[in-house]
Amino acid sequence: KVGTVIGSVDQVKGDKLENRPSNNVADALQGQVAGLSVMTGNGELTTTSTIRVHGVGSISASTAPLILLDGAPISSTTLLSLNQNDIEAINVLKDASATSIYGSRAANGVIYVTTKRGRRGSDDVNVTLRTQYSMSSTIKPRLKAMNTEDYLYYMGALYAAASGTDPYNPDDILDGRSMFINDFGVDPSINTNWFDELMEKNAPMYQIDLSVAGGSQKTSYFFSGNYLDQTGTMPGSKLSRYNFRANVDTKVNKWLKMGVNLGIGYQDATSAPTNSTMGALYTVNPLFGSLLLPSYQPCYDANGQLIEWLGVAGGQNPLVIPKYYPHLENQIYLNGSGFVELTPVRGLTLRSQLSASAFDNRSSSYYSPAMPQSSGPEGTGSAAELFERTYTWTWTNTAEYKTAFGQDKDHHFTALLGEETIYTGAHGFSAAVRGVTSTEFINLNMGTESDGRPSYSRSQFASNSVFGRVEYDYANRYFFDVALRNDASSRFAKDDRNALFWSVGAMWNIKNEAFLRDNMTITDLSLRASYGTQGNSGIADYAFYQYLAPGSPYDGQTSWGLANPGNPSLSWEKQGLLTIGVDIELWRKLSLEVQYYRRQTTDMLMDVPQAPSSGFTSLPGNVGGMRNSGIDVTLNYDIYASRDWFVNFHANFNYNKNTLTKMWPGAADVVAFGSGLYFVKGEAYPAWYMQEWRGVDPETGYSQWTAADGGVTNDYSDAVPVDLHKSLIAPYTGGFGFTVQWKGLALTADFAWVAGNYLFNNNLYFAANINDAMGGNNQVYEVLDYWKPDDRYGKKYPSLDYAINNPSGGTQFDSRMLEDASFLRLKNIQIAYTLPDHLMKKTRFIKGLKVYVGARNLWTVTGYNGFDPEASGSNYFDADVYPNTRQWTFGLEFKF
Repeated sequence: KVGTVIGSVDQVKGDKLENRPSNNVADALQGQVAGLSVMTGNGELTTTSTIRVHGVGSISASTAPLILLDGAPISSTTLLSLNQNDIEAINVLKDASATSIYGSRAANGVIYVTTKRGRRGSDDVNVTLRTQYSMSSTIKPRLKAMNTEDYLYYMGALYAAASGTDPYNPDDILDGRSMFINDFGVDPSINTNWFDELMEKNAPMYQIDLSVAGGSQKTSYFFSGNYLDQTGTMPGSKLSRYNFRANVDTKVNKWLKMGVNLGIGYQDATSAPTNSTMGALYTVNPLFGSLLLPSYQPCYDANGQLIEWLGVAGGQNPLVIPKYYPHLENQIYLNGSGFVELTPVRGLTLRSQLSASAFDNRSSSYYSPAMPQSSGPEGTGSAAELFERTYTWTWTNTAEYKTAFGQDKDHHFTALLGEETIYTGAHGFSAAVRGVTSTEFINLNMGTESDGRPSYSRSQFASNSVFGRVEYDYANRYFFDVALRNDASSRFAKDDRNALFWSVGAMWNIKNEAFLRDNMTITDLSLRASYGTQGNSGIADYAFYQYLAPGSPYDGQTSWGLANPGNPSLSWEKQGLLTIGVDIELWRKLSLEVQYYRRQTTDMLMDVPQAPSSGFTSLPGNVGGMRNSGIDVTLNYDIYASRDWFVNFHANFNYNKNTLTKMWPGAADVVAFGSGLYFVKGEAYPAWYMQEWRGVDPETGYSQWTAADGGVTNDYSDAVPVDLHKSLIAPYTGGFGFTVQWKGLALTADFAWVAGNYLFNNNLYFAANINDAMGGNNQVYEVLDYWKPDDRYGKKYPSLDYAINNPSGGTQFDSRMLEDASFLRLKNIQIAYTLPDHLMKKTRFIKGLKVYVGARNLWTVTGYNGFDPEASGSNYFDADVYPNTRQWTFGLEFKF
């Protein structure tokens, strides 16, 4: 059973996920559940989504929810690889009553995925064949790179300012334009649209899915196979994936039931180049290139051949990077479980389940000696390989007793006792070589020397838990539950290894009271509340240990040094979660759920800064505190239902207020931990804290920032960072959608939205930057909004003579590039037609046929100027992040 009667559990049914044009199950959940935040911060084909339930509850420990597949824990990477057509339902468990039985793993909520099964007691065999074809394209940003003519005008003005002439005089601008053309050898007749050249406009995805489900009087089965082939919208990006699933349950006799679930997946992927893989923030990233590569630089020569070296301002053409610097990944996924269930006496169920998951990854990158450079090919190349494997097994044993007593059997009692053991192991190996001269065979044994020391790692983690839960209700009116669980984790020292957590819950089903039972207007009404404690042990496996690691060789001998200072007093991060909710349904068609929650984290794990003399920058400790409080609202309205028509509207809303309440002893109220991001006591985490842009002085054309005294300054070195009261993570999230169905024709649409979060537009930082412009890089049209003597007010950029000749004049790291990343997105829309049964009967072998067309990310409304406001899901800055794509899909679904 998923959750409890009292618990806060939201369900997304499998039919909401079927036939979606996405290779990512989590992405399809965006906007579907109140309080569930899903941000897919990168459009790369193998990117996992960032999933949060009711905000961020920790800083140094894990903030990800527990993900269960048919009761067995899996990683977010495995979730990404699942065939979403195999899913029966996804349940999101949000309160202590629902999650406490899962212990410390559920400190950040639970995502419970149930896969499809056959139906026992029937001899029917159902065969489903789905095939769909999709086309993807990159969503164009609001930023637009200049064409050659406009760029040359702008550069003429900059050159005029740099040479001391008037950057606002047309004659001086023309002189500056001529100087720039001569300096960079520009052909003004060339006008390359690099966005169109670099982005794949119609990247295809093909998917075929076959499943067989059936059963007999004692056995049910479900088998499925899936193949997906997808080309990314970025150069060199491609994914091929194979999935197989088998779920079999059998009832051997009246007291014995057995079952097995098995999923196997394999994927082969090539990745597009990023700034991180290239080791620099550079135009080889296609997104950067689409903004910064000069429009006067052609992509192809007069013979139609790709120009591999674009010159000083361009470097390598991004289109050649996949050829000379490929990044390959091969991954194998395995997840499975088997169970035995006995019913020795009526009401008592004994169950033992053993589950396992494994992930095997091989990543390879090769840097060809033929890589183009300004002076010709590189000459020597390199190769790197990474092998890693992780595996987890979980053994869960439970005894559950259910009974009803009383004269009318209206007292219902359930008791559960259980024990669970989890073991996780991981090991990895990586090596790299330099000096590769062959362009045909580039691998580790072709190098002449090692590029650093080969690396090998191995780790293991174990936990053991004992738990119990009691549930009671009287006449389906008054419900109570109590849960207790003791967790022991190897991630803490012996004296701090064990922790006891508990929860209590109650619900009043008012509808079943005599005064409301026959009311035809209020068809359901209940009040519920729960409180519980949980722990979080999601930290490094050996954080509390002191251990050594080999250092640089000395005098021919291996040196050793302290790699981790350890903290033997490290212990569990603790949470207290209060939830109060009301559920009401009117006329059996309009339902509303409202829930308030307060989640308080104590003994929060944080990396405490250490003195430089210690040799370490930080040490983990239980020193912090954090609070998340908010409200969930879920609305569902069946507007109209008849034999031929069905019209439904649904919506959800969440407001989450995050507050950092405590930091380590002696810490200031404001502590930096990243570029522009700070720990600010009393503010949301993470908080933007940087130099505040105060606009352009209309009288002088100079940039202005907030000074230490609260006034303004024209000197950036005198500007001070200030608390902007803005957060990276959105406090408001939600979604809504509708279904309109007439006979076999159905239209469905789902929208997702977030509001109140801010993202630093790092692409704009470089694409509206005078230093980059003077180096020959293109700029966006936004930079033309600069101060002029006859256009002085409301300008975003200062006068050109100030910008060129003053150290503070260029683009600075300040709040000018910090933008509101709120958005509303049409996440999915689909029109489907199911052919009438009487037509199918004529075929004698096709039971059903559905034809559908749909789109994903079709429409987005945002004030954000970058490529994708959703990039804030996993990146502090919008740079080196590929945007989500827009997809069109056509598909067929056959049932036999």
